[in-house]
Amino acid sequence: MICKLIMNRKFKKEAFNKDNLKCNLVSMKSRTLVLYLSYHFPKNGQDYLAHKNKIQVVRLLESTDILHAIARLDRTNHINDQKRFFFFIGALFTIVATAIAAILNKIKFDPDATNSEIVATISMVYTIPIIIYLMFSWAVIMDSFNKATVNYFKEILILARDEKKNDIEID
Repeated sequence: MICKLIMNRKFKKEAFNKDNLKCNLVSMKSRTLVLYLSYHFPKNGQDYLAHKNKIQVVRLLESTDILHAIARLDRTNHINDQKRFFFFIGALFTIVATAIAAILNKIKFDPDATNSEIVATISMVYTIPIIIYLMFSWAVIMDSFNKATVNYFKEILILARDEKKNDIEID
């Protein structure tokens, strides 16, 4: 979260123009590139004129730059493919549930224990595995937002590429 705030400040200072976009599409690390695209094309929308100007900047890129950016975004999508995460979370859930069941079977409650003491013990056993499970689930959700951002910008690039093809065919 702190990294995102720092990057947003950096992106705010940098003009969104053809040269910066071209450089950033090539030189930024994948995570930083996703943050950059999320900043300039937020999922909650933005002012129409600002969006229109940004689309125009994308259209100004050369055809080879657009093709390279599409290829890079395809690779980023492949790296962040979530199918394996879902398998991992399912396997993690099974292991955690089995471990909790084994732990609860080993616990011998004192016959004089009150209901609140029993509930507190069971809660302690469940809390840490559930927090770990939620952290992995949150990571998958955040990656799905990243994937949506990458796909959205890739579609913009494809439209720009197709417009350039049509312009070449007309000439």
